[in-house]
Amino acid sequence: MTWAQRLVSTLSQKGQFSDWVSSRAGPLGVYVVTVVLVGVALALRLYLTPWLIGAQFITFFPAVIIATLVCGTAPGVISVVLSALAARYFLEPGGFNIQEAYSLAFFIAVALMDVAVISLLLATNAALKASVARIEDLNVGLAVSEARFRNLLENAPDAMVIVDGLERIVLVNAEAERMFGYRRSEMLGQGMDLLMPKRFQGEHVGRIGSFIADPRIRRMGYGRDLYGRRRDGSEFPIETNLSLLSGESGGLVASAIRDITARREAEERQSLLIRELNHRVKNALASVQAIVSHTLTNSRTPEAFSAALTTRLGALSQSHDVLTRNDWIGAEVRDLVQEQLGPYGEGDDRRFRIEGPPVRLTPNRAITLGMVLGELATNAAKYGALSVEQGTVAVEWEVRDEAGHPRLGLTWTERGGPRVGPPGPRGFGTRLIERSVTSGLAGSAQLAFEPQGLVCQIEFELQVSET
Repeated sequence: MTWAQRLVSTLSQKGQFSDWVSSRAGPLGVYVVTVVLVGVALALRLYLTPWLIGAQFITFFPAVIIATLVCGTAPGVISVVLSALAARYFLEPGGFNIQEAYSLAFFIAVALMDVAVISLLLATNAALKASVARIEDLNVGLAVSEARFRNLLENAPDAMVIVDGLERIVLVNAEAERMFGYRRSEMLGQGMDLLMPKRFQGEHVGRIGSFIADPRIRRMGYGRDLYGRRRDGSEFPIETNLSLLSGESGGLVASAIRDITARREAEERQSLLIRELNHRVKNALASVQAIVSHTLTNSRTPEAFSAALTTRLGALSQSHDVLTRNDWIGAEVRDLVQEQLGPYGEGDDRRFRIEGPPVRLTPNRAITLGMVLGELATNAAKYGALSVEQGTVAVEWEVRDEAGHPRLGLTWTERGGPRVGPPGPRGFGTRLIERSVTSGLAGSAQLAFEPQGLVCQIEFELQVSET
């Protein structure tokens, strides 16, 4: 900045009431006020002339000071000039000796010094006001930033725990309270080891300090067992990401902690399902092998073999469908019955009656019962009640307690179909039903070929997981 620019900048310094005067009297109002102040000072000096000897500038100093303070630097300089002219031409109109010249020069120098000092005070005051305004803006911005940070922290899906270099907790969010079971006031100021099992505490000592020394974002607990500890002492698997919040004294360390209990359970469940699937596939292949072997032995023509094999494999597939929908944790007896009767119009209350309490069988036993029900439905569709429009099928079951051992009794009853005669040689279907119930369910099956229709009574003991 050149000296001319500095001079203009200094002369443009506003007084305390410059804006107020300009808003009411216009941009020239400050100079009008300056002239008025000098005029008042001159009038007062003329009024005091009889009582004053010398001191012709005494009333002009206040005018200069007030003009500078109220109107600014430029009006202050003008007030000095006007005061000097007024003293020269109104107070000493007859002549101007060397002493008076010295007095005038001294007045101008002192008055300009007053203007400079007051201008410096005005500039300092303006700078202080600007600083205060800037500080207020910074405080507002800081408050907004802090509110955003706290909002982000409080709404984070993970538990956020912020610690200092001494591993003391200085800030937590609501998820941390929920996850660990402590109130916020109980965690603040405590060591980080409050939230971890004792077996990990010694290993964790100094880790925050080493992280601050090498602040690379780190993911902890991935690929290894890392656990958190709740207030009640229970433990749960976690993952945590560490990040450095820079600041004084080395900064703070933010730890985002995630409860991975659900993921661990899903992984374990997936592993179990894979093992279970391997076991089921082997069982299914063994079942298919047995079905094919027995069907081939008891079929007289290729067409009969194909039809019987397709029907029995369909029943096996339908049982697997029920288990798949239930994640292979078992199946309800009602679902097995409905699945096997579905192809024949299950849901028609006029043809079907399905009644019984909720009973969930284990996967292997569900497959076995599904095969048996499929064989009964196939026979009913070929020769029994389901082979004619007016035929009906009732499937009813109940749970009975025999000496403290619950047993399931299921009855398949056909009515309205072709008249049933005495059975001929026992076919594969009958043997399949009896053997399946005996070996697969450790129970018994009795088939009664009544004239009104077939009645099959199945009974077997329920396992502990099925009660």
